[in-house]
Amino acid sequence: MRYMVLSVKVFLGLVTALSTLANAPATAQFKLEGHFIAFEPCEAYQSKNKLTNPGNVLTIPRHAYDAVGQNKSNGDFFLVRIPGAPVTEDRWISASCGKHVVASQFNPAQPESPIPSSALPITNGGTESTQNLLTLSWQPAFCETRPSKTECLDLNAGLLPAASQQLSIHGLWPQPRGKEYCGVSSPVRARDTPATWHQLPAPQLDLDTADELSVLMPGTASHLHHHEWIKHGTCYFGAGGSDEYYDDTLYLTSLINGSAAVDLLTANVGRQLTATAIRNAFDEAFGGGAGERVTIKCTNDGSRILLTELWFYLSGEIDEESSLGDLLRAAPTAPAGCLDVLIDPAGLQ
Repeated sequence: MRYMVLSVKVFLGLVTALSTLANAPATAQFKLEGHFIAFEPCEAYQSKNKLTNPGNVLTIPRHAYDAVGQNKSNGDFFLVRIPGAPVTEDRWISASCGKHVVASQFNPAQPESPIPSSALPITNGGTESTQNLLTLSWQPAFCETRPSKTECLDLNAGLLPAASQQLSIHGLWPQPRGKEYCGVSSPVRARDTPATWHQLPAPQLDLDTADELSVLMPGTASHLHHHEWIKHGTCYFGAGGSDEYYDDTLYLTSLINGSAAVDLLTANVGRQLTATAIRNAFDEAFGGGAGERVTIKCTNDGSRILLTELWFYLSGEIDEESSLGDLLRAAPTAPAGCLDVLIDPAGLQ
């Protein structure tokens, strides 16, 4: 009888456990940390199998959502948290809609010893820079000449769809030219080469800034954000240090990428555009005179003249309420640069 009683207890325990599992809410098989960056408006499903979407919730392009999980390893759906979504804030998003990122990727372990951030003096004692040059890249053209870089391998493999449809951050450079490496010691400057960018003191960024930067600055994969902060950001003198420097850069870049001027570029991928057409598009987007402060940069790949960058000359203090049109018109006019350029598609041509 003793053995029968134990068997009944085991049986009842199994029934209870199965009942608990049956009534438990469905969760992702793999828990995740970090954020999911949406590249476009996508359905946010309560059930990825039934494709139900209470409230018809859509993701916001270039917005970072808390990542909860994934339906399986290298799965086709991510579970993210969307505050305010009806019925449940945990929603399933197609993996093709964006990219999963974690802040730790900005300071990965390296075999060499990086210079700690404490080695860099605090550089918020000066007056915030009001004369600046914002440099934005057309990433497909950049990657034609540097295909072995990590971000270019990803782009040419189709893993960075956003970078093929918008401008990417190169840097925000306080002017006049030569205003560089403020408070940076010689040992730190000596490591400011592409091969040792990962050893430079890392910019101190909050999670949201780091996540957004990973999308709008593909060069973070090669530690470009370390170099830009050390060389240029240290002379920006924003009260918020490196986080403010990159927040201001991201703000301006998002305004430009959300404009009809960049729509002109993406609508003409694979075609020629004149400097006049590009500058006129910035006049229409940000007011008359804005285009005269935009310089078109290009490179000759042997058979084509490719758009590589746009340079924006700005005058005035930058914050998240600044008018880009006002900042442009306050700056001196700039040369047009290259007069006729091809908008290069992603992938090696």
